[in-house]
Amino acid sequence: MESILKPLLDLLHELYIGTSGEQSWVIDRKPGQGFTAAIKTISAQQASTPIVEGGSTIAAHTEHLRWSIYFALEFFKGKKPEGNWEESWKIRQVDEAQWTKLQQDLLDAYEKLVVAIKGVTDWSNPFFVQGVLALVPHAAYHLGAVKQQLTVVQA
Repeated sequence: MESILKPLLDLLHELYIGTSGEQSWVIDRKPGQGFTAAIKTISAQQASTPIVEGGSTIAAHTEHLRWSIYFALEFFKGKKPEGNWEESWKIRQVDEAQWTKLQQDLLDAYEKLVVAIKGVTDWSNPFFVQGVLALVPHAAYHLGAVKQQLTVVQA
């Protein structure tokens, strides 16, 4: 597993933070394309605006990712968390202060996740490994969804 840790962490960095023009596997190589960088470009009002009636908001996707990272971190502690997935979508609208805090909270969660991944010494549990690997497509899905929403709310 150690041989794929750096590529795994690189992909998570690309998705959550972005690139600095270096090699890219999932997003555009230009800066500002990772999730946390992309959402910095919009206001709380834009983050709270669904692009279709009843649809999710960028704030909701941001909270969902933050929540899901903390959910995953419980597995790193050897626990099997019991979470309400619907709870992860509870935040739909934010004011400017809440939006700033939510963005920072997601970045903090991502940083804790990186530390947790680097701290794993036993990768023998296939369920755990699959869960860690699933963090990549999960983040990619939400980044793609938010990128589509950004094209509308920024117009």
